[in-house]
Amino acid sequence: MLSQKPTRWLLAAGISLTFVGLLVYQGLDVARSEGRRSGVEIDQGDGAIAITRVAPGLAAERAGVQKGDEVVRLDGMRTVKVGDWDLAAADFSPDRPVALTVRRDGREIDLTLTPGAPFPWWRVGTNAIAVLGYLGLVLLVLLQEKRDLRTRLLFLFSLSVAIELVLPIGSIGSYDLLIWVFSAYFLLTGFEIGLELHLAALIPERPDWLRRQRWVIPAFYVFGLSFGGLAAATFLLEDIAGLDPFPWTSGQIEEALLHLALPLWALGVAALLAVPAFSHPQPRQRQQAALVLMGVVPWVLWMLVSTMLDQAGILSSLYWAQTLESLVLLCYPVAVFIAIFRYHLFDIELALRRSLLYGTLTGALILLFYAALGAGGAIFSQIVQDGGSVWVVAGATLVLGLLFAPLMRHLQRWIDHRLFPERHALRAHLVALASELPSLGKLPLMGDHLVSRICGIFACRSAALLIADPSSDVLSLLAAKRPPHGEELDRSLLLPLQDPALVALRRLHRPVPVDAFRSTQSVAEESSVLLQRLELLDGILMVPLMSHDRLVGLLLLGPRATGRQYRNEELELLDLLSLHVASVFENARLFESATYESLTGLLRREAILEQLDLELQRALRYRRPLTLGLADLDHFKNVNDEHGHLVGDSLLKRIARAIQTSLRTTDSVGRYGGEEFLLILPETDLRGAQSVAEKVRQAVQSCDLPLEDGSSASVTISIGLATLDDHRREGYELVTARDLLAAADRSLYRAKGAGRNRVHPLLSRAG
Repeated sequence: MLSQKPTRWLLAAGISLTFVGLLVYQGLDVARSEGRRSGVEIDQGDGAIAITRVAPGLAAERAGVQKGDEVVRLDGMRTVKVGDWDLAAADFSPDRPVALTVRRDGREIDLTLTPGAPFPWWRVGTNAIAVLGYLGLVLLVLLQEKRDLRTRLLFLFSLSVAIELVLPIGSIGSYDLLIWVFSAYFLLTGFEIGLELHLAALIPERPDWLRRQRWVIPAFYVFGLSFGGLAAATFLLEDIAGLDPFPWTSGQIEEALLHLALPLWALGVAALLAVPAFSHPQPRQRQQAALVLMGVVPWVLWMLVSTMLDQAGILSSLYWAQTLESLVLLCYPVAVFIAIFRYHLFDIELALRRSLLYGTLTGALILLFYAALGAGGAIFSQIVQDGGSVWVVAGATLVLGLLFAPLMRHLQRWIDHRLFPERHALRAHLVALASELPSLGKLPLMGDHLVSRICGIFACRSAALLIADPSSDVLSLLAAKRPPHGEELDRSLLLPLQDPALVALRRLHRPVPVDAFRSTQSVAEESSVLLQRLELLDGILMVPLMSHDRLVGLLLLGPRATGRQYRNEELELLDLLSLHVASVFENARLFESATYESLTGLLRREAILEQLDLELQRALRYRRPLTLGLADLDHFKNVNDEHGHLVGDSLLKRIARAIQTSLRTTDSVGRYGGEEFLLILPETDLRGAQSVAEKVRQAVQSCDLPLEDGSSASVTISIGLATLDDHRREGYELVTARDLLAAADRSLYRAKGAGRNRVHPLLSRAG
């Protein structure tokens, strides 16, 4: 995939340069042909060239040529066939008189013809704009990663129309070239008939009836190519080879194509688009089809009206007809562009569409700026004398320069709101999410909120957040959301930061699909365990949270409920969000690192002892109950020895969560030592503390960590309790934290000596 992207860009550049060259050639050919234009339309008569139309205001009318005249001699050369006129016209030049002899009412009349016509700027300009419109569709489809049949059809159809529009159909002076050009035009038209009918049948998606009637699509191409191919073959054989193998003439087949095939084509396309535009059950699909139909309707009407005008002999007299036809053809690419921008027609990803629009608008504003400057300078120079015009122009330049930036910002906001409302709304949601996170304070709360909101914003079925621990060089699972029927997540999941996939992700520094690593053989082999664990999390998109080139965390997004892929513009916004989220989580982690233990998420030894001092002082001052619990895991060393420290850390983290969930919101727990935990139970006497401790013991006993070999690792816990009331009864006037800890340690020693996996004092012995 990576190797194909430069190829597509090179191909796009090649196509663009080719069409620029063709447009330049077409413009030069028009300028040359207009210098040879006489203002007549001719047809092959009986042994002579017949004048079928005389354009008003041009050379032929000024010379006295009339409709119905037969050309006898042109520029000293006797003419018999239409090709003789083009052969003579090759030597025409503006302002050079040409002798013309015509036969009118049985007598020959000598006339003097001076060729030349003004350059048709409007016709050439509108035609060039239409070419650029279709070329834009060609490049848009070509540069996309995702392809399907519809985008390929759009590419071929747009390329074919763009080629047709740059053909020098109106060239004067080369009859053989004109025959080849017309033949190519007919072939392209026949091909376009099949392509556009095929494409219209697939907008917004392939209908059920088309799956059942498989003969319909081939019939489209047979219909179009039959007319186009026969017309091209007739022209070539008659006018180039001088043969007459068909029972029809080139004029008759051309008339059948223009008056029968093209109107049927137009009506067929309109009908195929009208059905989903009015009856599709999904609103977005109806809107897609309706927009394309709106672009097709002007062309359909033009086809029908121009056919009637041509049959009535009026069309050829309308000098603006070709200009109008170019504008009508431009409606189609404009409608398709809007359908892609606004309603994601063909699900095309438009990563560059905003920058392209902004670039286009910036260029347009610059052109308007200089146009206004030039026009203003010219006007004011007529009003203000001599050097005063310089100051006026300078002042106008300053004013326009000051207005340029605000106007550009206003246009960008308008584009965001009007053409990209979904992106604007998505950006607003992500900005709100970024502002909400710091107020939550603690990492677990921020993680749960981030995962929940991301699932809602992107409509993804699952998401997970892993946070890096610099001291242990691992990623640990902080928060996750699974599909409604998904399995319970392994909250103790740990991933080493030095895994090749994570190293590659850190270098890329942007959101990457998980499949991109699976398709890279070296990374897939070295990171097979990591990719397998990511699959358990149901993640298809990895978003690195980077801070100063360091991986702070990893956000995993699962498949979307709609089945749609994540678009490039969404990946851009996720990339921007990740920078802010990484900063917020890094600051929170640095704050919590001084308070909370990184692996288990429990209070550190210093923090839990400080909490003990605060609770003890409060209990002594107000003579309230307080109980302390010292807990130690039984035979935890065996887990590390048999399964390794990574499994031991995973089990320890799971146990810490079990202890936390078993305590009340007013209780505190911290990691006192390697496998020791300190529990502080305010407002709790011995009986209440025994109930809480027993709940903790059962929760730890139920903790099983599944292993890759199918077995599981688990341990039990022993808990020793000490209460402030016991010290009061023994006559202590001043009870310290050290006293309570020593008493809890003695109770823990007795629990260990009594067989472990128990609470001391026992609940049954509580008085």
